[in-house]
Amino acid sequence: MKRKKQKIEKESEIGIFFKRIFRPVSDAVYNCSVAIHNKIPHKQMTGKRKRIGEAVFYWAILIVPIIQFLLMYVAVNLRSFSFAFQSYKFDVKTGQEIIGWVGFANFKRFITEISADSVMLLRLKNTMIVYAIHLFVGTVLAILFAYYIYKGFKGTTVFRVVLFMPSILSSVVLVLIFNYFVGRAVPELFGIKGLMSTTFEKKFATVIFYNTFMGFGSGMLMYSNAMGRIPESLTEYAKLEGCSATKEFFSITLPLIYPTVETFLIIGLANIFTDQANLFTFFLDDANREIQTIGYYLFQTIFTERSSMTSYPYASAAGLTLTAITIPIVMVARYFLNKLDKGVEF
Repeated sequence: MKRKKQKIEKESEIGIFFKRIFRPVSDAVYNCSVAIHNKIPHKQMTGKRKRIGEAVFYWAILIVPIIQFLLMYVAVNLRSFSFAFQSYKFDVKTGQEIIGWVGFANFKRFITEISADSVMLLRLKNTMIVYAIHLFVGTVLAILFAYYIYKGFKGTTVFRVVLFMPSILSSVVLVLIFNYFVGRAVPELFGIKGLMSTTFEKKFATVIFYNTFMGFGSGMLMYSNAMGRIPESLTEYAKLEGCSATKEFFSITLPLIYPTVETFLIIGLANIFTDQANLFTFFLDDANREIQTIGYYLFQTIFTERSSMTSYPYASAAGLTLTAITIPIVMVARYFLNKLDKGVEF
């Protein structure tokens, strides 16, 4: 006890010493600033000058993000839009670029392939499988696990660490670890072949498992944060009325976090044709056609070194076509999801 008292006395003496030194300095600086402020003449601002000053301040803040939006989004997409109606060739002899207008030829090619080509139909099927699994796991199971953590049931701390850890590490690092595990650890433990060196179906299932597990934590984090905003008085009142955990989930928790659920559902629909399922991280540009998605295929088309700008017009037309398909789906889904919203606020 004496040692603790001596430490406290020493700390207090040190604090008093610094206060004696810095307090007069801070007081002197404050007094100088007050004196300077009082000597500077201040004109009373009229309503017009005040509005002008507010407008200048407002646009000074917005000018940088507006320029960035115009350059990085509008300009890029305008170029992509014009590419969709062009053909691009490079003349090796003259070293010149030959750009010509081909109308809707690129659109026709993509629509024909996606409706008749067996490989493109397989990519479309894989895309829908990835979306369906993400929809179920990323929404239904994520909400249930988030509610489990929100209620503080047994094992909550362990679930937090295990499920949130992938959100901290880089996706490239996680893929390397996962590849090493399924390629070497699994064969040694179970006496089977590596999951990435077997059939295409097992490869695709392994990739889906990785995406499902690694993307589970971020969605659950968002849902648990939304549940954390629910007033405790509301849940306590429900307990006093004899409300069970299941009834509380469906009658109180789910309606109150519905805006968050709706947002995730709409974003998932909007990204349905751009989701690569981390195939590029796993296989770079050499993923087998049997496990590719539409998003990976379009990215591979313009990324791979074997291609050139000759593939840009086709990729632009494909992107615009898929956008034209996605927008009505998203708008219809948003309309019906809004109908389900009970408008509960807290």
